[in-house]
Amino acid sequence: MKKYVPYFVMLSLILALLFSIQRCNYNKQLWATSATAVTDTVAYFKNTMGGQTASIKTLEVNNRQLQALVTGKDSRLAAMAQEFSNVHTVIKYKNIISVDTVYAAYSLPLDTLPHFERSGAVFNEWYNFEYKVNNSGLKLSNLSMRTETAVITGIKRKWFLGKETLTTDITNTNPYVSITTVKAAEVIVPEPWYKKWYLWLAAGIAGGFVLSK
Repeated sequence: MKKYVPYFVMLSLILALLFSIQRCNYNKQLWATSATAVTDTVAYFKNTMGGQTASIKTLEVNNRQLQALVTGKDSRLAAMAQEFSNVHTVIKYKNIISVDTVYAAYSLPLDTLPHFERSGAVFNEWYNFEYKVNNSGLKLSNLSMRTETAVITGIKRKWFLGKETLTTDITNTNPYVSITTVKAAEVIVPEPWYKKWYLWLAAGIAGGFVLSK
């Protein structure tokens, strides 16, 4: 049996080398993809439904890189991430809703009143518009509303040994924006057989058994 030991050791070293090369290539590709994603800008295109879609490359990072590149630079995201025991995805985007003109005519013109006209503008952190009101009706122009939305998907549990639940949290900064319906799904990608921990454990046990003979 001992004559097979050198072959087994050689095979183990080859497998370890292949695994190491695969891991190095994966990390190299991950860093290259992340570097490209960090500098990527938003692209817009018309989707099949006729609307506009915003698209950007997605960062692929581990927990340490996530802290350094994303949550560590945003206190709001960091606070949201603290509610998860394991974060899977983080999305943050800004929305601006713009309406050129809104006009509301009175059902009964106020011709019996003396002519009047008032105009002005309202600007604050969350919305702004210009207005004009007279005997005929109300006109709003340059109406816009702003909000930042953060979406985090990950594992939550009530205590450190509690049941794990895959959860998606969505938060808007604008208090006038309400979320009415949410649907979330995550595709489960099977882990390759050569990455499974129990295969390497079995190989180590078998190697130890052979060497002990």
